[in-house]
Amino acid sequence: MKNNRTIHATTVNTVMLALVTTVLAACGGGGDSPSTTTPTASNPSTPTTPVTPATAFTQSGTWTFTLPANGASLCYDFNAQAQTADCTGTAWDLKVKGGNRTASFWTNSGSSGTGNGGAFGGPFDHTWSELLAWKNATTDPVNGAIPATLYFKDAASSVFTGTNSIQSAVFEYGVGGETDHLLYPTWRTFLITTNSAVLDATGAGAQVFALQVTGYYGGAGGTTSGFPSIRWVDRANPGVVRTATVNATTDWVYFDLDAGAVSTATGTWHIAFNRNNLKLNGGESGSGTVAGFVGRTPAGFYDASNKPIASKFTDASNASATLADLGDATLAVPATVSAWLKDATASSLNPTWTGTFPNPLNYGWFTYYPTAAAATAAGLPAVAHVIAANPQNAALVRGGEGTTYARFHVTQIQYANPSDVNSAQTWTVQYDVQP
Repeated sequence: MKNNRTIHATTVNTVMLALVTTVLAACGGGGDSPSTTTPTASNPSTPTTPVTPATAFTQSGTWTFTLPANGASLCYDFNAQAQTADCTGTAWDLKVKGGNRTASFWTNSGSSGTGNGGAFGGPFDHTWSELLAWKNATTDPVNGAIPATLYFKDAASSVFTGTNSIQSAVFEYGVGGETDHLLYPTWRTFLITTNSAVLDATGAGAQVFALQVTGYYGGAGGTTSGFPSIRWVDRANPGVVRTATVNATTDWVYFDLDAGAVSTATGTWHIAFNRNNLKLNGGESGSGTVAGFVGRTPAGFYDASNKPIASKFTDASNASATLADLGDATLAVPATVSAWLKDATASSLNPTWTGTFPNPLNYGWFTYYPTAAAATAAGLPAVAHVIAANPQNAALVRGGEGTTYARFHVTQIQYANPSDVNSAQTWTVQYDVQP
């Protein structure tokens, strides 16, 4: 589905126009010729030459690659206009990961890399023609300056992921307005199962915890960020409430909810913290079978438009008012095993596909044709499961260094054997770089 973002205008680009002044010599009439007007110093003729506004996108190029094997990756550096030797460090800007006869794109940020990259929207948000009109990747020509935070980093997608400005279901940021830069817990109650293959959420068929995040600040004076606090119960013994605060200011901290103690990445752990980010030991975040479910969002924290209510988030009684939710037997529980949310990774560059099977399905960068008939109708070889590029769809990314930008689109996907969807695919990416 399309993921639209509204950017509030703050500034506009200033366009400088060059004015060329030409001095014309006077010319006189003669004989019986019609009378003419001769330009004078007080009435000069000064034609202007319009100049196209300067663009910050000063480099262009193409990246052509063979689709990597399923699970393998290739990375590209837009500044160097070259594929990198590996996908480490901050130099690379765009990663392509091979799938099952398809590909996905990722930025050098968050869960995908150690860089300061990010994506401003995905392929459903802007067309290539629209982005070609942009003169600078930090200024929307219609809405003004783009805050750096709207170049979204790749992130873990989990039960703890939300749709607010910090993409969190655990915290809200700055509910008090522009001068408020604090994080506030949402006081949601999360169910954490140790076995996502078991539906039961009461703790009878698998160990299940009910957990709340209660704070974000600690250290000396209790005002240092990156110290998430939690409280939880084992649903098999809901009367015993346990609490913990971890120092997650510099790296991931792994925590064993059963033991109530910090663990290691290779030891027994259920939940992990890195500043305001959380993940579970399952899916793409770990080798375990841990998954989550939102059991309850307490009433009164959001208005009808899902906007945080500042007075409620700052209410000092929230901790006591929501404590009973931990042991409440009426918490919402998954209806099916698939409703347990396992950790995955997500990027704005990989939107949810649109369409209705067996009709063509639009994946943003390409369209998938499930049947030979659908492919034929699109002017492609009569082969089922073929894909074709959507060159009209495009995106903006920030590079791994955090200071460069590029707009790009996929212009072509070719098969080594057009009659064989299993043959090697060659993809072509066209881009413009703002160094």
